[in-house]
Amino acid sequence: MRRALLFLFTTVVAAPVFAVDFSDCGAATHIANLYELRALMMRRYTSSSDVERWVDRRTDELREPVPDGGYRWVRYVRPTGSGPVDKKVHTVRAVNGSSDADSFEARGQHAFAVRVVVPSKRSMFKGNNPVYVGDVQIQYNNGNAVPRTRTEHINRWMQPDTSQTFDLNGIYDYVSASTQVSTDKRDANEAVAEIHFVQAVSQDDPANPAYSTIKALQRIRSTPDAATVDSEIAAVETDSIPMLTLLKDLRRADELMRSDKTDEQEKGNKLMRETLRRLR
Repeated sequence: MRRALLFLFTTVVAAPVFAVDFSDCGAATHIANLYELRALMMRRYTSSSDVERWVDRRTDELREPVPDGGYRWVRYVRPTGSGPVDKKVHTVRAVNGSSDADSFEARGQHAFAVRVVVPSKRSMFKGNNPVYVGDVQIQYNNGNAVPRTRTEHINRWMQPDTSQTFDLNGIYDYVSASTQVSTDKRDANEAVAEIHFVQAVSQDDPANPAYSTIKALQRIRSTPDAATVDSEIAAVETDSIPMLTLLKDLRRADELMRSDKTDEQEKGNKLMRETLRRLR
């Protein structure tokens, strides 16, 4: 009887109730994705990892990948704080005043500033040494546009724990920077310089018709439980039934009723009656 109730619930009661205006493509996409995810979570052995993988794959599709490796509906914005940094490190071998300086070149993506840094340390336990830095050539562009080029002048010794930042006055897909570096003879191979690409952060574009769907899926990914999914569906569906929550309670009641302990059997019977009452 208990098995029959569970089967009836998952095949009949759990059938979608399409109380949504499907003339709105965005709403149709939204509820269809939530239904599909709910169906996945109704399977007894679905794990949180399964939910995460499904959400990640579907989110990727909804952002609409483009051939260059980005997404149609993802934009890059300056962060409110310091932002992520893509750091490139170079050990300086050239001796200042000799004929050849080290050529230090680096590339980054989605950057809005380039920073030349002589860090305080060259390793966890070893202090850094001064580095002479020449001109800095910076190239930057978006997509297939012709790169823009600018030259910034440093041409001085930079002491450990010093830096100089060059703002690009925009966010660019591709940025490269190069400079000539050298150090004192006694510090060769014992000094490091860095080029930092200060990066923008990715953000879902609110203009995406699937924007609300992506946000809902991300909330479920953060808390992949029955209550979260039922709540997301209830937010867009009239007279929604909390199916996952009810199914969870039915399964728990079934487990308790099959126990050898009388008190657990009683708890199971009570939970089963209460759950069936909520289905009326």
